Amino acid sequence: MNMTPEQLLRVEMQAYLPQKYVKLLIMELKDGLERLGFIPSRRAEGYAFLPMGQPVPTHLRLGIYGEMVTFWVKGALDIEESAYRLGMELEEFKEALLRGLKKAEEVFAKFRSIGQVAISWG
Repeated sequence: MNMTPEQLLRVEMQAYLPQKYVKLLIMELKDGLERLGFIPSRRAEGYAFLPMGQPVPTHLRLGIYGEMVTFWVKGALDIEESAYRLGMELEEFKEALLRGLKKAEEVFAKFRSIGQVAISWG
């Protein structure tokens, strides 16, 4: 699955869960993405998951708003610059992002029976 930057812009995952499950989702997401090389970095609204821990424009983002969490690709239109700054080929970086998005989808999907979960790939 080769996604364009415009398609990456439309990827969004949302979950509305009881607070204790929000914490569990966050923990599972952090663990799963870190194993794939996306290092969590705390932000005011939640977390930035930075590829190889590098602060590049294109990365995965989690927003936490009480019982609501959202997940998206930040800086999708800057994907070429991000790949260059990471020393990666564009296709290699896209594949890494897709692995991260699929892991996030897997984590979010686990909580469908507990609350409201929406996953959209555009």
